[in-house]
Amino acid sequence: MPSSPSSPEAGAPSAGLREGWPHIACCFLSIFSAYTVAFMLGPMLDAMGRELGASVPAMGQLAALSFITWGIAAPLMGPVSDRYGRKPILLIGLAGLALSCMATALAGSYAGVALFRLVTGVFGGCVPPTCVASIGDRFAPGARGNAMALAGSGISASLLAGLPLLAWVTARAGWRWAFIMAGVSGLAALALAAWAFPPAQRQARPTTYLGSFEWMREPAPWHLIAGNVLERVLVSLFLTYVAVLFLRRYGVSLSSVAWLLSAMSAGTAIGGLLGGLLAARRWRFQAIRLMVLLQGLLLALQFSILPPLALSAAAGFLYSFVSQMSRPVVMDTLVGLAPRSRGSIIGCYATSNQLGQMLGAALGGLVIAWTDLEGLGALALAAGAGSALFYGRLLRPGEMRRMGEVD
Repeated sequence: MPSSPSSPEAGAPSAGLREGWPHIACCFLSIFSAYTVAFMLGPMLDAMGRELGASVPAMGQLAALSFITWGIAAPLMGPVSDRYGRKPILLIGLAGLALSCMATALAGSYAGVALFRLVTGVFGGCVPPTCVASIGDRFAPGARGNAMALAGSGISASLLAGLPLLAWVTARAGWRWAFIMAGVSGLAALALAAWAFPPAQRQARPTTYLGSFEWMREPAPWHLIAGNVLERVLVSLFLTYVAVLFLRRYGVSLSSVAWLLSAMSAGTAIGGLLGGLLAARRWRFQAIRLMVLLQGLLLALQFSILPPLALSAAAGFLYSFVSQMSRPVVMDTLVGLAPRSRGSIIGCYATSNQLGQMLGAALGGLVIAWTDLEGLGALALAAGAGSALFYGRLLRPGEMRRMGEVD
C-alpha cells in the first residue's frame, strides 16, 4: 500500500527552501517554457487560422494535438526517470521543446503545424513531471508543498507574461516570430538546467519498469487524477477561448486582449503560492472541492451571461486565482502516496492535465460549432460539478484512513 504523505521512507528527502532555491529556479523556468508553449495557440488562433486557411473550431482541434502526445509521453518517461535519474530526461525534453518550436515557425501548412505540435507534445511531456518528481525527491515534506508552489508558479508566469508577450509579438510581427521566441525561451531553460539541476538523489527506486505503477492499486490517486482531468477542462476552455470571446463579443483588439490576459492571469501567481500553504492543511480537500464549483460558475458568467467587459475581466481574474490553488495540493498528495515511484505517478498526473486540456479544447470547439461561444458556459458548469464529485470522494472515512489523514 502506498505510504501516506507523512510516513517515513527510505532515503527520505530533507532539503529546505533556502538550500534548494537553485533547484526551484531551474524548475520554475523549465515549467514556464513548457506551459507557454503548451498554451500559446490561444491568443493566435485567429491569426494562424487566416494564414493557414482554417476556422477557429479547426484551430481549436490543432491546439488539442500537442496535449495528446504530451499525455502519452509523460507516464511512459516517468518510470524511466524513476530508475535512471531526472536530469537526462529534463535536458532531452527542453532541447526537443525548443527545436520543435523553431520547426513550427517554418511550417507552411496546417498539416505541417499539426505534425510539429505533435512532436512538441512528446518533449513537453518530459519537462513538468520530471521537475515535480525531483522536488519530491529532494525536499522535506514540510517544505515540499511550498517548493512545488514556487516552481509551479512558472505556470502562472507563463499566463501572466509568456502568453501576453507572445500575443503582442503575434500582433506586431506575426505568429511565426512568436514560435521563434518560445524556442529561445526553451533554450534558456536548457542552459540553466544543464548548470543548476541537481544530480540524482540516493533513495529507494523500483526494481522494474512496471514496478513504478504499483500505486495504481489504490483508489485515492485515481480520485485525484479524475478530479484533475475535469478541472483542466475548465483551464483549457479559459485559455483557448477567452481571447476569442473578447475579440468577437466585445470587439477588443488583439493587442488589448494581450493586456487583458495579463491582468486576468495575475490571479494565478497569488493562487498558486497560497496553494502551497493549503497543501499542509487537513481541510485542503474540502477547499479544492468548493473551488472547482466556483470555477465552473465564473466561466459560465463569462461565456454565457456576457457581463460588461470590466466585470468579465474581474471574473477572469478571480477564476485564475482559484484555479491554481488546487495544483500544489494534488501534486503534494500524489508524491506522498508513491514515494518510490514519483516519476510514474506525476507522469500520470501530467497525462490527466493533458487529457483535460485536450478535452477542453476539442469539446469547446464542438460546442462553438453547434451553439457558438455562449454554449461554453454549460460545459464549464458540468466540468466543475464532475471535478467536485471526484475530489469529494477523498473525504470518505475509508479514503482518509488509507491516506493517513485520520488516526
